[in-house]
Amino acid sequence: MKASNLNGWEKLICPYFAPTCRRVLGKYLEDNGFTETGLNEIEGVMFSRFGIFLEVSYELELVPQALSVVLGIGDKKYDAGGHPCCVPYWHLLPRDRPEHRGEQIRFKTESDLEKLLLRFKDEFLEPYAKPLWLNLDRLEKAIGNFRSEFSC
Repeated sequence: MKASNLNGWEKLICPYFAPTCRRVLGKYLEDNGFTETGLNEIEGVMFSRFGIFLEVSYELELVPQALSVVLGIGDKKYDAGGHPCCVPYWHLLPRDRPEHRGEQIRFKTESDLEKLLLRFKDEFLEPYAKPLWLNLDRLEKAIGNFRSEFSC
């Protein structure tokens, strides 16, 4: 990672994020056909499976940090026109879930993050994300719905 790309934000990078993510989600994602493909600019972890990507990261500018998970097609979050090629976790959740409103997704410590990732695996990845990564048409529709709802 090049610190100059973040203009000082690198001081906020969470040093335990990637190792904790790998430890908590690695085997589950591997068992579901994903492989780790690298880290994003703030050391969130990127996974891919048959042309589908899953980015497990966090919001750098929020303290305490807030978990950010997106599921998409290809290998980039945005296409050349700046349109999303992915859907964030919160858009897939029922609107009455606190996570949909940005609640209960923050962590301050490695232990907090571990508990949060375990909960997300059971309460988001398995029931909401997995059916989409197993069905490209459904994933494309979810991304299209997100685009249409949030496009300018």
